[in-house]
Amino acid sequence: MIKFDHIAVGCTTLQEGADYVKEHTGLTVPVGGEHPNMGTHNLVMATGRDTFFEVIAIDPAAPAPAYPRWFGLDDFFGTPRPLAWICSSDDLDEDLEIARALDVDLGQPTTQTRGEMTWRFAVRSDGKIPLDGIAPMLMQWPEMPLHPATKMPDFDLRAEVSIDTPEAAKLKQLLVALGANHMPIIISESNKTRLGFVLNLPEIGKVML
Repeated sequence: MIKFDHIAVGCTTLQEGADYVKEHTGLTVPVGGEHPNMGTHNLVMATGRDTFFEVIAIDPAAPAPAYPRWFGLDDFFGTPRPLAWICSSDDLDEDLEIARALDVDLGQPTTQTRGEMTWRFAVRSDGKIPLDGIAPMLMQWPEMPLHPATKMPDFDLRAEVSIDTPEAAKLKQLLVALGANHMPIIISESNKTRLGFVLNLPEIGKVML
């Protein structure tokens, strides 16, 4: 079974990502940290007690890994934009098998860290996100009393995911198979693929990324 965990905005540099979020929301996203196994770093803020918002980029100060980075960041270019939505699993190995049975390769479990935190995250051998970039990426947190979001600054921003895709039926089938319930995800059939985030802020209302 999977549960909505967080969303990620991709960018070429964290400063560009910070400026992008500031322009659209007025918020300054605090520094998160480095992911040494992937050569990336991020900014993070909570969007609830067990969900968060991430801005992620390649860390120019970190050595490049000997394998493709997650989120397809090795091929990222252009302006900041919604990049991925991530779900937490209570059994990552089983859920990856379920996806493979539906011919969706969400990757293999890897161990990732940021500071003192450690978790498992599925990454494909090519680093890409399947279904043209709109499939959920899967991870598994270790057993812990509180979600890491409880330690992140919370500016009362709440988020939903909006997906337009010709793979709508396939994506819905995958989510049903993975036991995804009550997720803030809107999936629409479309000739073109688009991943968007709907942000709700008390001061300005809805913002579309």
